Amino acid sequence: MPVDLISYFWCVKIIKHVRSWIRTYPLLHKFIKFGVVGVASTIASLMVFWLIALQFPQLNLISKAVGYIMGFFVGFTLNKFWTYVDQAEDGEKYLLKYVIVYGTTFFVYLAFNYVCDHYAHPEVYIAPVFESVGLTELSKWLLVNGTFVSNVLSIGINVCINFLGTNYLVFKVPSPQELFEE
Repeated sequence: MPVDLISYFWCVKIIKHVRSWIRTYPLLHKFIKFGVVGVASTIASLMVFWLIALQFPQLNLISKAVGYIMGFFVGFTLNKFWTYVDQAEDGEKYLLKYVIVYGTTFFVYLAFNYVCDHYAHPEVYIAPVFESVGLTELSKWLLVNGTFVSNVLSIGINVCINFLGTNYLVFKVPSPQELFEE
């Protein structure tokens, strides 16, 4: 049997194993879809921002706002019609709930960034961890770019809150007991 055919069957076997594992954990499946939607909406947001900013550099803040709004609507649309298609019901007012969840987490994002940048300075605690594993240059870079560290931490917290809000407040994913009731 040729090596390519062996590697093909090996890949198929791994994919089948991963798919059965994901089916076992439906919340993980939703989180993966939510992550794919997040990447797509981020790409849409950045593309709109860059297109406007390249043409009108003096409108930097406006181009960021328009990009954010575009990413928001791309995320809402993909989440409604792909990630949470099983939970979406006709006539339900999802957009308002989605705006409330994302508006709330946007302010959490800003507040967390502010606290980190002005009071907590997480880079002081994170940089030594990278230095202890031999990443001295990265450690030095993190110490100089503390706002980057707080932004990454804020995004991580924001993603988790958005996922929980979207899952349980906007589209109300039923519990496993509700799914399998007879």
